[in-house]
Amino acid sequence: MTTGQDDLGIHDPRLADRNDLARRLAEAARLSGAVLLAMRAARDVKIKADGSPVCSADLAADHIAKRELARLLPGIPVVSEESAEAVAPAPVFILLDPLDGTREFLAGGDNYCVAIAVICGDRPLAGAIAAPASGRLWFAGDDAFSQVLLPDGSAVGEAVRITVRPVPAEGPATLVSRFHGDRLSDGVAAAMGSTTTVSVSSAVKFGLIASGEADLHVRGGQTMEWDIAAGDIILAAAGGTILTLDGTVPRYGRTECGFRNPPFIAASSEALARRAVAAAGAV
Repeated sequence: MTTGQDDLGIHDPRLADRNDLARRLAEAARLSGAVLLAMRAARDVKIKADGSPVCSADLAADHIAKRELARLLPGIPVVSEESAEAVAPAPVFILLDPLDGTREFLAGGDNYCVAIAVICGDRPLAGAIAAPASGRLWFAGDDAFSQVLLPDGSAVGEAVRITVRPVPAEGPATLVSRFHGDRLSDGVAAAMGSTTTVSVSSAVKFGLIASGEADLHVRGGQTMEWDIAAGDIILAAAGGTILTLDGTVPRYGRTECGFRNPPFIAASSEALARRAVAAAGAV
């Protein structure tokens, strides 16, 4: 843990081994993801007060994730996208998005996922992202790992360590949102000399950068803390970073902001992120 996290006076032995903590989150994420895959036909959509869609698959995955988290990490409160108003953050709490990429899910795409992170203070200790339709699982504590998933949610083989890649000589490969494009993202990608842009939904973007399959993602539109917290720690453990446009790392548990994030840059290195932050200032 960082010094600031130690200063909270938390002595929960489950938090001491961050890689083991990440594996617990990965188990909850993959089991919840299997429910999403089994409910691919769900189309009973409702529109929430914030304008985002929700369907029965969201709620079923939310139920399974909370059940598993209660089993694996009992007593740690869970702030979920589907019930954020009912649970207050604590010195240690969990951020859960049971279906990140609902529009992708409803459109029949594969880049949706379950994202879970443990927050200590205002920064993530460990996180996991399960993308069941893509057959991929990412998780991280001190180190970042990737593993293959079967459709039933079971993991195949051993988890392998992952790291970011050096930026290609021809320029960074930039991931853009399939359903949430914005002028800032397009402008920064152009300013950074990105010759490759790929449309990807959800927190899967962070896993791809952490695995060395892409380099940059810029988000100027609204996101929520549960959208990025797991990706934040996975990317950081792999050697990358997320920076907000003032050059600082995101903070979590900010109820005064309604759990909304400011615009941010996700990149394979701090140097690349800071170049992108500078470019964003000129867009």
